[in-house]
Amino acid sequence: MSALEQSELASGGDQSARSARDLRPVPLKRQSRTWPRATFPIVILALLGAGMVGHLALQTKIQEQGFELASLQSEAYELSAQQAILQATLDRQSTPQQLAYSASRLGMVANPYSTLLVLPTGEIIGSKKKVKGNEVKIISATPNLPSTTSQDTTTATNGPSQTRQGGQP
Repeated sequence: MSALEQSELASGGDQSARSARDLRPVPLKRQSRTWPRATFPIVILALLGAGMVGHLALQTKIQEQGFELASLQSEAYELSAQQAILQATLDRQSTPQQLAYSASRLGMVANPYSTLLVLPTGEIIGSKKKVKGNEVKIISATPNLPSTTSQDTTTATNGPSQTRQGGQP
């Protein structure tokens, strides 16, 4: 037997009157404030929209930087080609023959008498002799050097010219 039945038997009263009197409504739990049902999908759609806009902005920036990279690589290629041309010109002009020719044009003459200077001590080895300028005649001649013209540099910068006409190489 249940405890309720035992209490009813012990009281001995009218069960239906008593049970109606003992019954009372259970207080409802205080409900927390809830959001409307449409709020969750709206928040999710807003997050997805923000993510798509962010992705689009990121892709645009990456493409923009790609174009800039291609431009800078092209410029670097042109500058390296120009550097190669300038280095070749410098190498041609710094040969011993070219330096001797340039020195003779400035009025310098070669000294066939060697004299050495020891740098740490300042000691001079050999004898000092003045030269008149006619001791070595070979250097005053024009060296046989390849010419450097503006046409050579433009060809090297722009690459070989295409001479095809009508399929003929």
